[in-house]
Amino acid sequence: MDYLLLFLESGDCLEEVNESYIYYPLFLTLLLVACQPNNDNSAEGADKVLNEWADAYFNFDYKKAMEYMTPESGKWIRFAASNITEKDIEFIKAHEVATQINIHDGQITEGDTIYNAKIHVSNFIQLGIDADHNQVIDEDDFHVQLVKRSGDWLIRTEGLPRSGKQSRD
Repeated sequence: MDYLLLFLESGDCLEEVNESYIYYPLFLTLLLVACQPNNDNSAEGADKVLNEWADAYFNFDYKKAMEYMTPESGKWIRFAASNITEKDIEFIKAHEVATQINIHDGQITEGDTIYNAKIHVSNFIQLGIDADHNQVIDEDDFHVQLVKRSGDWLIRTEGLPRSGKQSRD
């Protein structure tokens, strides 16, 4: 009771407490929004992840690309990164290109947990088996699979992305 009287007599304390109450609803709202699970079963959610991953991968931002991949798929990015030479880096810097990615034929299957898509990539650098075989590719298609894990879409690969075009072999 003494606390209540002291509280009411002091205008400063009343203002401080009232201002702090303003922040509680804001804090609770932010907390609720941040803790919402990502239940995006839509193709748009998968497309967003696919676009982010493809942009990072085809622009050699392998660290960012790994953020969008399953843990077991990360070994392929590490493999690609470990094979980049100084000559490859010089080629990439000398041929700055504006890579464009378009998603085609995306389809969710198997109980909304697998998303298969074909991406059309234009104007990108393809590193060869050695620096003499590096080239800028006008356009090519790639097949990519995403899986839903713990509510998030992730890229799953069983190797480095390969062209959708048929080999001449």
